[in-house]
Amino acid sequence: MRDKALIEGIGHFLRSIGGKRVAIVTHVGGDADAVGAAYVIKRLLEETVGCAGVYIYVPDETSAPVRAMARYLKLDLSSGAIGEADVVILVDVGSLEQAGDYLKEVMRINGKVCVIDHHAPPQGGYPQGFLVFVSESYRAVCEILMDVAQTMDVKLDTLEAEALFLGIYYDTARLSLADQETMGKVCELVRLGVNPSKSIQSMEVPIDLSERIARLKGAMRMNLYRIGEWLIATSQVSSFQTPVARALLSLGCHVSLVAGEYKDGTVVSMRAQQDFFNKTGVNLGRDVAQIVGTRLGGYGGGHSTAARVYCKSTPDKAIELCLSLLEGSLGERLSRV
Repeated sequence: MRDKALIEGIGHFLRSIGGKRVAIVTHVGGDADAVGAAYVIKRLLEETVGCAGVYIYVPDETSAPVRAMARYLKLDLSSGAIGEADVVILVDVGSLEQAGDYLKEVMRINGKVCVIDHHAPPQGGYPQGFLVFVSESYRAVCEILMDVAQTMDVKLDTLEAEALFLGIYYDTARLSLADQETMGKVCELVRLGVNPSKSIQSMEVPIDLSERIARLKGAMRMNLYRIGEWLIATSQVSSFQTPVARALLSLGCHVSLVAGEYKDGTVVSMRAQQDFFNKTGVNLGRDVAQIVGTRLGGYGGGHSTAARVYCKSTPDKAIELCLSLLEGSLGERLSRV
């Protein structure tokens, strides 16, 4: 267990809200880690704690893999207003703005607001009165929930174990970022009945034509830069920025920045090879996304090798600032390749 005090604090909080109506809110769009953790929290609150009603909300549109995961878990994702919740739990939400359209409702809740996360805390922290359970030592929020279940003396059933496995698997880039403790937890989940191949296949949906086109356009529009031994690729597409960023990384660059218009501003998805972070110490979430979001009137965050920012700017200006911050962090000037 990486952080016993954190885990015991979460367990105590969950037990303290028995009989309450609870809204669980993930970050915009959700992902396997957010949905898997939210699912297990819901089950703990319903079956062990005895809450009056527990509902999961995912801001904005979910991706095809997330929808597939929800179907596999037989999980209904709530839509519309949060309503009369007594407690809100923000799961895998690195900054309050990532609650999307639910942020205003969250801030109006008269009861408790709790944050359970594993990202670097946002600049300025959280509002006074929030219960914050955050630790960057965990590879995934699902890993936190596995420890919480153990502390609460709850034996996970197979579906709960699968939810946690999927969250850990995808938030560690298919276990490539897992350490010994994470792998130990994965082995324990397998002993609880997880069939890794079956679970992974539940989220492996075919790439639709529009995403294929976005990936190819992203490659066609790519600009390539060199800074020392590192190659940085940038591109712009109108949708699917995250899979395009991953695709550019697979082509050979060390860092990819993919921007596009989003609502009344810009979204930038960022990815980096683990080797880039290991050798430079540049954390995309902390050193780039958070700063870009703050400077350009938005918000951002994420992990060392995967981050995202939403800002009130154009895609060109957002990418320009990202590149400038990378230059500053690396101490060298970029050159166009």
